[in-house]
Amino acid sequence: MRHPRSSHLTALGAAMLMLVSCGSPAAEQNSAPAEDSTSDQASQPTADSTAAPSPQESEDAPSSEESPQETQQPEDTATPDSAAPSEEQDDDAGAADFSTEAQESEGFPGEFTTGDEPSYLVDIRSGVHDGFDRVVFEFAGDVVPSWRGEYTESAAELGRGEPIDVAGGNILEINVNGPSWMLGDEPSDQLPTQEYYERDRGGAFEEIFVQGPFEAHSQYLIGMEEELPFQVQLLEEPTRLVVDLATEQ
Repeated sequence: MRHPRSSHLTALGAAMLMLVSCGSPAAEQNSAPAEDSTSDQASQPTADSTAAPSPQESEDAPSSEESPQETQQPEDTATPDSAAPSEEQDDDAGAADFSTEAQESEGFPGEFTTGDEPSYLVDIRSGVHDGFDRVVFEFAGDVVPSWRGEYTESAAELGRGEPIDVAGGNILEINVNGPSWMLGDEPSDQLPTQEYYERDRGGAFEEIFVQGPFEAHSQYLIGMEEELPFQVQLLEEPTRLVVDLATEQ
């Protein structure tokens, strides 16, 4: 038979053990809320949460005002090729300085340049334009000839002095220094000399007589019914001597 006092003591001891276990620091530590351990981390920004600048805000990216798609580009306009002058570039010859007085290039007769290639006459052509007629003498090679144009009452052969018959009552004499005559194996495109050209073309002139070169001097005689104002100009690439005759005064 157990004594009642010992039973009470046993119950009291068990109760005290329970109280001790409920109020221990370990129990308090385990009962702390879980979010306390992550609250500090959540309040700090992370590398992933930092907003990266958008392309529009980047200093390397053009603004909307500078956008290449919105920039208006000038329209392409056709321009003439300055490296290859055309005989048509001076078709507005009516505004040029036509005259019946003698005209010559600077430094005539002595100043002309000879290039690396042989230079000789390869073509004569003519055309009727609005207000003027045009005669073109074209040369091979890269020579830049000197020239003189003037009206004369008569013409004579170079080196011999024999008279030359040219149709029309007036002769426009074009003297050219520079091109030479190719001897020996003559080029196939070299025009014959001492010949008449452009006869009966229905323009302002009757015919053209070519003589020379004689010692690098050539003469082109344009037979005309009357003395018309004229102008002479030199074009390059290829080398051409252009004679315009005013038909409207």
